[in-house]
Order: sequence, then C-alpha cells, then structure tokens
Amino acid sequence: MAVNFTYFFKESASSMRRNMALTAAAVLVTSLSLLILGVVGMSVHAGNGLATSMKERVDEIRVFLNEGVTVEERASMENFVRNMTEVKSVKYISKEDALKEFEAMYADEKDLLQEIEGNPLPAEFKVRMKDPKWNNTVAGRIATRPEVSVDSAGKKEIKNPRDVVQKVIKITGAIQKFGLVIVLAFGLVAVALVSITIRMAIYSRRKEIGIMKLVGATNWFIRWPFIMEGVMEGFFGALVGIIVAILVHSWFISKLEAAAENVRLVGGSYMVLLSVVLIVIGIVIGAVGSAFALRRYIEV
Repeated sequence: MAVNFTYFFKESASSMRRNMALTAAAVLVTSLSLLILGVVGMSVHAGNGLATSMKERVDEIRVFLNEGVTVEERASMENFVRNMTEVKSVKYISKEDALKEFEAMYADEKDLLQEIEGNPLPAEFKVRMKDPKWNNTVAGRIATRPEVSVDSAGKKEIKNPRDVVQKVIKITGAIQKFGLVIVLAFGLVAVALVSITIRMAIYSRRKEIGIMKLVGATNWFIRWPFIMEGVMEGFFGALVGIIVAILVHSWFISKLEAAAENVRLVGGSYMVLLSVVLIVIGIVIGAVGSAFALRRYIEV
C-alpha cells in the first residue's frame, strides 16, 4: 500500500495547531539548543582559523633592551642571537626609530602624541625565526641575557606572539567543552518537550486511534502522523536556530574577521555545511522525541 504523506502531513499540522503552546515550546527549545550548537561551532571554527592565521605570522619576537645598554653590550647580544641556528634574521631598532614608528602608527591621534614627553620607548631587537615553533626556545635563551629589560613584575620584556596563539587555542577549547555540555542539556530538554507534545497529541486523538485500530489500520499508518509532527517541530526549530546563527555570524564573526585583518574565518561553505548539520540534528531530535512518546504511550 502506498504511503499517503499528504494525509500524514495534514494530520500532523492539525495536531500541532491543537497543541500550539507545547509545539511552540518544543520548537523554541530545539532552536535554542541548535543555536547554541551553531554559535559554538562557528566560534570554535573561527578560533581555530584565527590561531592558524596567527601562527603563520608569529615567527618574530621583540626583545626590549635596558635603558643603559652600551654599544658594545648591544653588539655582543646581537652576535649572541645571530649565532642561533633557529634565527633567520635580527633587526635592531633604536629608541629614535621606535619613536618614529610609534608616531607614524598613531599619526591620527594628535592628543595622544602631545601627551608624550621625551622618548619613553626602549631600544629593541626584532628577531625572526626560521620556523615559529622555535619562538619559545629562542625567547628562553635571550631571557638569560642581562641586556634585556625587566618589567615591574621582574619578568624579562620579550614579546612572544605564540603566547597569544596558545591563549586563543585554550579559549577555543574551553568554549567547545562548555558549549557542548550546554547543547547536550538543551538537546535533552528539547527531546523531552517533543515527547510531551506527541504524548498530548496521542491523548487528544485516543478515540480516533481506537476506531482506526478497529477498522484495521496498520501500526505505521497510525504512527506516521506523530512521527512527522516531531520531525516538523525539529525542522522548524533548526530553521529558527539557523536564522539566528546567521545573524550572529554577520554581527560578531564579521567583526572578528575585520579585527584579524580581514582574514576569512567562517566562509559561506562552512555556513552551508553548518546549516545542513543543524537541520539533520533538529530532525533527529524530533524523531527521537516522537519515538519515546510512541513507545511509551501508544500500543499498536
């Protein structure tokens, strides 16, 4: 016998209208769980992309020198760094050059430049590695030199961008773990709400179901409208989650991409894939919720 999906769809839509409050709650909780999943997915993807982009540009560390370093001491330290096999190049920037770079960088901030008295910037070395993986190793060796300046906390003033990369990776991992826990919690609530909605639909049609059994309706003929109802609730919840996720992308991720010098962190292909995944998960949530309700509250 051919399956009449048009009939099942009409029956499901009618049942959803009769239980509008529960249907809306199921859709909203499903959309919220999938929205969180979508945002977490985008954030992790963007964080990984940002870390990868930064890794490609962090093969340089900056070493600030003491105020009273002599020419001989500077030359000695420069030779010390140049002799390292991991180092690709060494560039010395005097206090005067550092101030010129600062003034050029903040040329539009006239008030800021006027507040600067004298030249508070230290001389520095810009040390570029053959591979960014050597940043920490080289920075550790340079930190042993007495020519390197010390901050108020007693720490050698060496700026290593790899530290920033590690922080980005750490934050991304934390977002992923925390987000997935929240998603799982809301996903279980969504399944429960869909199950309750289907249970209410079964209860409201209990007499009709009894008559259908008496006239010989098959088990699946009775079950299909309820299964489709759960699937539709999951599907609509996914659509709402996708729409809000796209809005989050256009507002937050686009700003993050601009801050990362227009690096494309979350492209259109990823958003399409994410949308498909959210729809599939939404349908699964609806189907699982329906299955629980049918298994416990209908005997056919």
